[in-house]
Amino acid sequence: MQKTKLSAFLLGICIFMGACTTGTDNKVTDKTQPSTPTTTQPIAVKPELQLYMVKVDNLLLRNLPSKTGSQVTTKFAAGDFVEGTGVVSEQKEEATIQNMVLLEPYIEVISTTPEQKKGWAYGGALLPVYSGARNTTPDLGILSQFSMALKGLNTKKLESGKKAWDAATKSFSNSSGALADAGFVILRQFLMRLEMDGQFYNITEAINWSDDDYKAMADDKFDMGKYPATKSLAENGFTIGMGEGQVFPITDFKKLHAFFAPKCSPAFKIFLDQELMEFSNQAWDDGGIIVPLEQIADRAIFWEKFNQNNPYFLLKDQTKESERWTALVVHNGADNTQVYNYDTKEVMDDYKKLWAYVVQKYPGTALATSIKTLQDLYAAEGWKLTPKVEAWIKDYTQKLYPEQQEAQQGN
Repeated sequence: MQKTKLSAFLLGICIFMGACTTGTDNKVTDKTQPSTPTTTQPIAVKPELQLYMVKVDNLLLRNLPSKTGSQVTTKFAAGDFVEGTGVVSEQKEEATIQNMVLLEPYIEVISTTPEQKKGWAYGGALLPVYSGARNTTPDLGILSQFSMALKGLNTKKLESGKKAWDAATKSFSNSSGALADAGFVILRQFLMRLEMDGQFYNITEAINWSDDDYKAMADDKFDMGKYPATKSLAENGFTIGMGEGQVFPITDFKKLHAFFAPKCSPAFKIFLDQELMEFSNQAWDDGGIIVPLEQIADRAIFWEKFNQNNPYFLLKDQTKESERWTALVVHNGADNTQVYNYDTKEVMDDYKKLWAYVVQKYPGTALATSIKTLQDLYAAEGWKLTPKVEAWIKDYTQKLYPEQQEAQQGN
């Protein structure tokens, strides 16, 4: 899924750089019902406490937010917990964390040990697990016990998934609120790391999938108990995904939702419900959009409103990315569901209808405001991609993704 997101983002770049090739009009398949944007009571009070779990061993605590010119005051182990002061460095640095190259800022933190050491830790090595009042802080004893259980598991072995779930069941079966929120975040992070490190795609590559299997996968009805290999994946917290003609193991979000959603805080449950809907109704395949375009707009509006109502949400980086990504797709389309015909440069009727839908159904939203501007600009240009339209799209994309511009300048 991440690869598809990246390719569609690059399409946005291609649109205003003129680097794309000829395309044709692609129709979407109406496979799902559109999501309904849900509002929550505003949570606009700045949190008293931000709690993070350290993701890697030997994380350095520095006296300055930089590798250069700073001194190391202590080291943290994977599974430790630190408190954030709410201060984040303006400067970002590149680092490799758990085999991923990241560009992240430093976060000012205080250790939860008795001496309470204060300094700067690399943000990409910290997992946010709580954001809120001190009197509702999740039980650090339970979280520490769980994090230590996960730390002892081999992330390259499939059976570690079941062991992680066993530990989660023991720790969080009777949890609620912030503790359940944190448990979900920590378990999901571990399972996704397991998914990356384990190379379990070898398991699915060895299966001779039938046409009926592919159809069942496309309809989200595949029986994971059908083959011994898929049954083993399911027992260890995985299901299967399909994209670009390949079948691969992915973390089973439905299982995560079923266990944690009833226990979580209200805003977190709304977040999980929306994530489940999007997980169950995949919007992308082979660089194209496979749900009605209006559903992408509905998702963009959901995330816009959710972020407005929950500005200090625990996973705000993820929810803000969901908002800007879906907004970008509403404006720019995707590789194989393009906004305009590359031969004639004329805007597709499907996108004219989509933009009219957004403007009419969601007046006053940020998405509708920018779409109305784009809509009027295209209309003035004869509904064709022109240099004037390209310039507007380039500016809009750079405002959504300023870090992409920073990375390009840095290279």
